[in-house]
Amino acid sequence: MNGAQRLPFDESAGQALSKATEFLLTARDADGWWNDYEVRGPGQFWVTSYVGASLAELPEGSGRAAAMSAWEALRKARGPSDGWGYCPQVPGDADITSWALRLAEALGVEHDPRADEGYRFVAGHLQPDGGISSYLPHIAGPFLDRVAPRWDAWYASHACVTTAAAGLRRLPVRDRLLGRLREIQRADGAWPAYWWPDREYSTALAAEALTADRAGTDLPEARAAADWATARIGADGAVRTEWERDGSAFATAFALRAVVAADLPDGRHADAVRRAVSCLVDSQERDGSWRPSAWCRVPGPMEFDPDAREDWERGRRGKAALGSVVLDTKALYTTASVVAALARSGTAAAAEQRRADLV
Repeated sequence: MNGAQRLPFDESAGQALSKATEFLLTARDADGWWNDYEVRGPGQFWVTSYVGASLAELPEGSGRAAAMSAWEALRKARGPSDGWGYCPQVPGDADITSWALRLAEALGVEHDPRADEGYRFVAGHLQPDGGISSYLPHIAGPFLDRVAPRWDAWYASHACVTTAAAGLRRLPVRDRLLGRLREIQRADGAWPAYWWPDREYSTALAAEALTADRAGTDLPEARAAADWATARIGADGAVRTEWERDGSAFATAFALRAVVAADLPDGRHADAVRRAVSCLVDSQERDGSWRPSAWCRVPGPMEFDPDAREDWERGRRGKAALGSVVLDTKALYTTASVVAALARSGTAAAAEQRRADLV
């Protein structure tokens, strides 16, 4: 079975990427920032880091040029700390800083002095259990303590933050994080998440981090993740979630990434990949976006296990956002997620085809 059969990436997928890129380029504000979500105003640094990192997955062109512009804006920007936070007024956190650094690495500018500050900032969030916390008390406390006196759960290590940071090649504590990921993989093959109700997100990032330096190696952790993700992809190619019963482009994109990351030689996940790619291409909106489906949750300050909560509210803001799930209403986070997934699928398909041509 050749690469083109195993990892489909046809002209329609390329056209979908072009339309999505154009949508994202035109969605920037007058200063070049991407703004989405409305928790405490728009998440300027957060969304710009994430969208930029996604566009940086593309080959040379307008998308990568926009990603470089995003990095230039971020490297000049500084909030209350060395890292990057939700927006300029909010203290930095290890998750958003990791996405800014993922952007830098994808562009090959990770040796920038501003990036060095970011690596030190993220490494400083390493917890005794080997994971990375979102916040540190001495940095975030003066800001968070205005809302509640204790934030123990937000200062603990979070699996989804650890997966994002573990993908950083230059992070000095990366080996510790990879070890932690091996420890916390669930029996079903997935990884838990703190800020996201969709485990496809953390599972894909964990699988990618563990396989980043081991191309062509059949890792049991990645195989288990691919099996789990394949089971999540429905007959029509969509992943259905608690918050998106008709199908989530966000969760589908990350399920696709989890399968592609495994790089399995037997092709038994090929049909799931084909269905997911087709579903994403077919569900693209006319303007190039995908319907918003990147639900992010905001657990309470002492809520260590958000999966146990059953009564999440939708779309609250400010202090009232605690205990709610919020959506990327401008579709930027969802669309960027699909762009990165299709780009990685295309890259993997091309690599498989080259290998097949050598046989």
